[in-house]
Amino acid sequence: MNQKKQPVTLFVYPSCFHYPPGMERVEIKTSQLLLASYLAKWYPVSYADFEISIGRPNTKIQIRRYKRKVTEYLEKQEFDILALSCWTSLSYQATLTVARICRELYPEKIIVVGGYHPSARPEEFITDDNTVDYVICGEGEKALREIIEQVKTAGKPTTTQIIRSQSLTAEEIIECNWNLVEQFVRQHFPDGLGNLYMYLSRGCPFSCSFCMEPLKDQHWRAFSPQQAIRHIKQVLNQFHPGAIALSDACFGMRPGWRKEFFRLLEEISPDCWLVFETRPEYLDKEDIKLLADLNVEVQFGIESCSDDMLRIMNKTRQPQKFLSRFLEVSRWLSEYGILHRANLIFNHPGETPKTLQETFTFMDNALQEQDSSLIWVSHGYMHFPGCEVDTNRQFYEQKYGSRFLAPEWWKGEDDQYHSSLKVIPSRELDGDKVTVWERMFAERQEAMKHALSPKARTFAARKYYPNWQHDSHHPQI
Repeated sequence: MNQKKQPVTLFVYPSCFHYPPGMERVEIKTSQLLLASYLAKWYPVSYADFEISIGRPNTKIQIRRYKRKVTEYLEKQEFDILALSCWTSLSYQATLTVARICRELYPEKIIVVGGYHPSARPEEFITDDNTVDYVICGEGEKALREIIEQVKTAGKPTTTQIIRSQSLTAEEIIECNWNLVEQFVRQHFPDGLGNLYMYLSRGCPFSCSFCMEPLKDQHWRAFSPQQAIRHIKQVLNQFHPGAIALSDACFGMRPGWRKEFFRLLEEISPDCWLVFETRPEYLDKEDIKLLADLNVEVQFGIESCSDDMLRIMNKTRQPQKFLSRFLEVSRWLSEYGILHRANLIFNHPGETPKTLQETFTFMDNALQEQDSSLIWVSHGYMHFPGCEVDTNRQFYEQKYGSRFLAPEWWKGEDDQYHSSLKVIPSRELDGDKVTVWERMFAERQEAMKHALSPKARTFAARKYYPNWQHDSHHPQI
């Protein structure tokens, strides 16, 4: 490494292989930008996103083209350290591919990998030829800075190093430096950004069985409400996005913080949609009144409406209280016409016909409400390494008869997204019964439409259920 200049770090999101075409892309990878922004206080950095600039290859021919494009790009770049963001397991193969190309081009450059997958499976980045120099587990800011300081004095390590990174305190968390991606946005999104993802806090004290978030520091830390609003105003002025999605793992956990943030948000009245996900116990009527005049979509990770499944998922220790609170908050939101969404996960290990029926019975009762603003959205359980289910697979196999048909799907060459869904939840939901939840959910679409207010029905048709737009029974759509 050239000791006469400050080392340059190139931050790259490698993309995904074998991913379904047509799936929505995250336009700006904010988690990657946060790392670059932190490091930019001391060292020069640059940002690249191969998912946007090259695409998602799904065939051998497309992967060969991808490799050629990556090679051409890296040959033109001036950098000393390549920091690869393997955000999820869906990027595992692309991450290793970019690392190998870089190592072949530049044997002496430093290659660092971080993200959820490296935090869950750091050993999967250890190769015989030491393709990767450093694997970071957890939040990456401090580890990256320490790596650069060490490389400046000690040079390249002889073997792959796994680093457990220290987390940032609330005072150390910095705002994104959006100037780092301004040229990228102009080049790839000349018509502007549709959605921009932001983080105002870090940490989630919950340990849901399906979630990879517990791999990181679970202590809740946030910008002050004033900092958060200033950050939002900057983004609005700089990019004018159609929507801002607050991607916090546990938004608004502290009531005082949340209420002050909502008061300040009401004052600036952003001219875009604002989306955030929270828990029903983290909203009250005072909060909802403050949101009433804004373009807001509130999302709830309800996951299931079965007491047994909520306990299995470790979503709550008091399922009835949790669900009752959700209904109460949902009625308040509908009273003020605030759009909100309930996310359901079906076929989580342990799911049975009984738990499915319990969820749909709860849903049927909720659909009796008229002029509602509650939109139901469902998804099958996706199996990711590092979550509690993965760590304790044998327990689920023995207790419920769960089977994981593609336990290391990220290493395969077929459709990885759908391979992650290949889970038999229980002995009672095997064979053809695995898809019964999809039929049961589809059977309720008419009731879902009829329960919604015209505003909510139109919104749901545009964002979640495009087939509703052609429904002749509802001309207002």
